[in-house]
Amino acid sequence: MRLIRLLTLSAPLWLLALVFPAGWLVGLFCFVLLAVLCWRDAATIPPVTKLRASRQLPSRLALDVEHSIKFVLTNLSAHRIQAVLRDELPETFESETEWPQVTVPAAGEARLSYTARPLKRGAHKFGDVVLRVQGERGLIQQQIAIALADTAKVYPNFRAADQYQLLAQIDRRDEIVRKPRPFKAAGTDFESLRPYIPGEDPRNIDWKATARRGATISRNKQVEKGQQLAVLLDAGRLMAETVGKYSKLEHALNAAVMLSYVVQKRGDALSLAAFSNKIESFLPTIRGPSLLHRVLESLYEVQARPVESDYWQAIAQVMTLLTRRSLVILLTDVLDASASTGLVNNLSRAAEKHLVLCVVLNDPLISEIARAIPASVEDTYRKAAACDQLRRRRVALENMRSRGILVLETDPAHLGVHLVKRYLEIRQANLQ
Repeated sequence: MRLIRLLTLSAPLWLLALVFPAGWLVGLFCFVLLAVLCWRDAATIPPVTKLRASRQLPSRLALDVEHSIKFVLTNLSAHRIQAVLRDELPETFESETEWPQVTVPAAGEARLSYTARPLKRGAHKFGDVVLRVQGERGLIQQQIAIALADTAKVYPNFRAADQYQLLAQIDRRDEIVRKPRPFKAAGTDFESLRPYIPGEDPRNIDWKATARRGATISRNKQVEKGQQLAVLLDAGRLMAETVGKYSKLEHALNAAVMLSYVVQKRGDALSLAAFSNKIESFLPTIRGPSLLHRVLESLYEVQARPVESDYWQAIAQVMTLLTRRSLVILLTDVLDASASTGLVNNLSRAAEKHLVLCVVLNDPLISEIARAIPASVEDTYRKAAACDQLRRRRVALENMRSRGILVLETDPAHLGVHLVKRYLEIRQANLQ
């Protein structure tokens, strides 16, 4: 803008040519003077080789949560620079930060930050850092792009996990004083290694340790501690439906993360699988302080797919990995009795050995339409369709309950709280 003002002010000097024959020389002189000043101003802008930029991303980004992204801009030249910085965000990020002009001293650095909100899970690549650098006299600006290869992992919203700290402590005193369950068989959890005792069960021999040590080594086993959960997440077409701001799968993922946090605090073990017509993600049984981190890593790239879910494959694979009675939790959607036949048959098969809880997400909009008083013929048909859908779902859920399957039906907004409460109720009642 400074150069534009100077050109505007010097333009009337060319009119001197109308009064004096050599008046045009004054305008030419001003034009050449400005050109020299611009050339000298451009010389104060350092080349891209003299500029360094580094982007500092948070270790984990949560979906739909504002995060601070920091930058360090280093100037290796002998000139002080003034610049405006812009970051090339992934398409699934949004930011409302206004970037101020930053001044970087010669052979110095400047630090600045902005906030961004990810709108989709998964791995997302950031682009270049773009600088609009201004010369010392403010006549020339040059746009410089610095290549930075950074990838951000966006996880389900785990920031709300702290809200479940109280739920993780509920009824712990009652659980401590309750009578332990009688165990009728030896434990299966690994405890330690020891020399093999002749005459004991050869299935306890650890052959890898035996090969390393050159002597027969046996495994000590202890009685299982805590409870074991298997969480199954349906990522088929029914879970792609949007309820409110997010899809049903997104609500289910957030609830699974909240449940994992409480399970970790309670000392239980958890395995997790997400499936559509194939297994999308699988996490073997794990317990301990790394449980929540492993769950996040397992789920952050899972997306709903427009295919029918293969309940047979998912439930069969999980059943083969569960060595003892467990709480199997399936988060899915149910339309009616006929469409859920495969789901009910497989859950009934799992219920013969395990305690099964089917978590079904309902759509508050359908319930609202079913309760509304119609004001027109169109509203009447809409209400009838909503009531029929609710009736067919109710029949399907009653069919599940009649086969010994626990059912939790809730709206997505309260899914996390209701799921954690039901888990704690089952744990306290010792239903497993």
